[in-house]
Amino acid sequence: MHRSLAAVTLVAVLLIACGGQVASTPTPEATPEATPTPTPEATPAPTPTPTPEATPASTPTPAPTPTVKELATAYLKAAATFNKATDKAVTAWEKSVWGKSTVTLTDNRHLAKSYAAAELTFIRAVQKIPWYGDFKPIARRLLTYANQEYVLLRDAMYATAWLDFYGTMADLEKVSDKRAGASNELRIALGLPPAPIK
Repeated sequence: MHRSLAAVTLVAVLLIACGGQVASTPTPEATPEATPTPTPEATPAPTPTPTPEATPASTPTPAPTPTVKELATAYLKAAATFNKATDKAVTAWEKSVWGKSTVTLTDNRHLAKSYAAAELTFIRAVQKIPWYGDFKPIARRLLTYANQEYVLLRDAMYATAWLDFYGTMADLEKVSDKRAGASNELRIALGLPPAPIK
């Protein structure tokens, strides 16, 4: 922000006029000439106080570019969190249906809900990783499929009939294959071994 200083100048002009008249005839004693009243001197204008220049905002130092190893570690952490959450969801589901003669739609909707929560956690974690270069478009593709899976899992959560649930699961399987491919492409680019496709 640029600041400008304005200076104010005060100028005083004093005019004093004096005059006299010479008479040809004698006049009584001359009245002493009136002395003009001195005009007080003008008060000088105050000197403006200079405004300090604005201190430029310091530019934040950019974070260092992570190494490939650091990217791989962050990705493995996100994947491990997802795997742990889905394993826990399956274990809870198995306990809930153990000994039942039939598995209800509600049972499967609960499982879909747990998977959706795990999926969203994975998505958020992968979004926070500072991808760059060739890794960025692969990670973007993986996130696209993960987002599609998340939406389908939410559809399964709210399915009101088996037909809707099975239809959603069929779509989910197709997207999961694409997601697995993108995941392995990213793993290989990061120098990690590919995950087995089940």
